[in-house]
Amino acid sequence: MKHTLLKSFQKKASAFEEAYLASKGKPFFFDSDDMRTLHFDARFIQSAMRLSDPDELLLSYTRGMMIFLLFNPQPRSILMIGLGGGSLAKYCHRMFPDTNITVLEIDEDVIALREDFAVPPDSERFVVLHTDAKDYIATMEAKVDVILHDGFDANGLVPALNTTAFYTTCRAALSENGILVSNFWGDDEDLASSMERLWSAFDSRLWWSTATASLNRVVCALHGNQDAALSDLQKQAVVLDHLYKLGFEGLAERFQTGQGKTKAEFNTMSGTTPLSALMLVENGDTKK
Repeated sequence: MKHTLLKSFQKKASAFEEAYLASKGKPFFFDSDDMRTLHFDARFIQSAMRLSDPDELLLSYTRGMMIFLLFNPQPRSILMIGLGGGSLAKYCHRMFPDTNITVLEIDEDVIALREDFAVPPDSERFVVLHTDAKDYIATMEAKVDVILHDGFDANGLVPALNTTAFYTTCRAALSENGILVSNFWGDDEDLASSMERLWSAFDSRLWWSTATASLNRVVCALHGNQDAALSDLQKQAVVLDHLYKLGFEGLAERFQTGQGKTKAEFNTMSGTTPLSALMLVENGDTKK
């Protein structure tokens, strides 16, 4: 049994290496059983799709980014930064037939793989644009209800899409009670810097949670002046989980917010990853 499993693993590893070398530095996909994954290099999985259910949100951070539904369950318009394997684009296209969806992707080689990941064709309410998100958002005339910010390249979140100026531009592009949802991944220092920039653009109107069984942090930045109550969000999470089954209850239980906090309190809270918090507990470096 172990010998068979080892041979299977070695065969898949060899096939992956062949696919990687054949890509010659371009984005590529790799199939393993019922799974198709998108890669920018040999290090990380950028997106994952179940071949038998292409619209499923397979990676937990994609399910986490749908948490904007707690604040706006019926968005009229969604702007997505980064296409990747199209997980969020496909899911939103299927689940929200009355919502206009625009996807911004700077890499034409990623867009070239859209059919391989079953991304719907462009239509009156769905379009994928080959453009720089920073420039596009700066010149937008129409406001949008939701911006999903997932602009990663092979090395992580694109620096130009992680500045105070960029987040300020995003806020200006949102409708009256619009929401920016950002996907962050990194160590304490990376998270603290990104959260600091979001605070500079949105003040204390930030809610964040960790994706299930993941080090990804999903942050909701609210444009309007509306206050949100944690208890109300948790109740809404129960209702929406019956509809979508995306694990909102767990996300809401882990919610933290800058609302009602001083800048110093926010700085203390926002730069700690679940992993580092666990290490502090194990080392006894916490205050009871």
